[in-house]
Amino acid sequence: MFNNEKSNLQTSDNLTQRNGKIYLLVTLSAMTAFAPLVTDMYLPALPALSDFFNTSASMVQMTISTSMLGIAVGQLFFGPFSDKFGRRRPLFASFILYLLATLGCIFAPNIVLLITFRLLQGLGAAGSIVLARSIAADWFSGKDLLKFLALIAAVQGIAPIAAPIAGGVLLLVTDWKGIFVTLGLLGLWVMIFCFYLKESLPRHKRVKAPVISTVKFFVPVLKNRLLMLYIALLSFSTAIMFAYIASSPFIFQEHYGVSPMAYSAIFAVNAVALMIGNLLSARLKNPHKTLKYSVIGLFCFSIITSLTLAFNAEIYIVCVSLFFSLLFAGATFPISTNLALDLEKKYRGTASAVLGAATFLVGCIVMPLAGIGEILLSTAVVMTACAIIIAIIHLIITKINLKKTV
Repeated sequence: MFNNEKSNLQTSDNLTQRNGKIYLLVTLSAMTAFAPLVTDMYLPALPALSDFFNTSASMVQMTISTSMLGIAVGQLFFGPFSDKFGRRRPLFASFILYLLATLGCIFAPNIVLLITFRLLQGLGAAGSIVLARSIAADWFSGKDLLKFLALIAAVQGIAPIAAPIAGGVLLLVTDWKGIFVTLGLLGLWVMIFCFYLKESLPRHKRVKAPVISTVKFFVPVLKNRLLMLYIALLSFSTAIMFAYIASSPFIFQEHYGVSPMAYSAIFAVNAVALMIGNLLSARLKNPHKTLKYSVIGLFCFSIITSLTLAFNAEIYIVCVSLFFSLLFAGATFPISTNLALDLEKKYRGTASAVLGAATFLVGCIVMPLAGIGEILLSTAVVMTACAIIIAIIHLIITKINLKKTV
């Protein structure tokens, strides 16, 4: 397949011309949603896994941590490789790794091997999410890129929230292995859909360096102070969403005593909040002003949500404050991503890798912290800390940008 790259590109070019932005939007959105589905869809099956392997809950929870670690680390590999080899070949390599690892998960005879295969599954899934951003940044720039990233982020924001609900529905008709079979079929479907995706990084724009030298691609990215600040801003904004995902089942079902159906409804409403924030951010003309207002809103409502949790407020007050927190978080995601990737032209795949890895690594840290001790208080502390960090980072960014304009 890869030896006939020219003929494939001609075929994909024709298909892309027929489908235009809609084809790219559907394909890149599916690629972006793929990784959150991998980490979250089987969450309702965790108790069943513990029984099946006759192991502790902590060992089963390691399958979550290792998959997220795989997604974080995998992006650091696939991003730089795509700057050297183009986007298509690393993308299909990641899908093959993912499918093989998923088969391993289905037939794993013990929990240790399942944890290992989950790490490999995360590594494979990382390729789709990092390359989706890189391909979008190859095709578009400026306001067009912001609009496109906002539409993709709307899907990405819904995926980690909708995935556990989908997993719960699947458990009504199958077991935990059926969920992994579904994940494998989803991966195969997305890979087939990506077959006609046009190569977005032509040969003359690829980095000319030995494979071993791809590690050097990180140096200019990590030295770009403003880019790293935008990545940090995105990471801690996303951390608020991760804290919500990790703690919400215990907060709403155990503390407030809502039914699984009511909890699913709360999930759905907050998914809408994320989507509204994503789409609103693309309609505003000035990304820097939009980011400013998004950060202010995220800071204020995160603090309000933290207070409602800390003081055990009525459930409807918690739900309203969470809705607006996630709305402003949703607005922050695409803008900070756009402004970050716009700062790196040559090593864009590497920049996308660092961005994605940082987001998931911060998520790996935040999710268990939100569950330490009394969960309402711990979640409130995590959200407050993230909000303060976001505000400080944005103040530094604003100061740097002001110096540039003077």
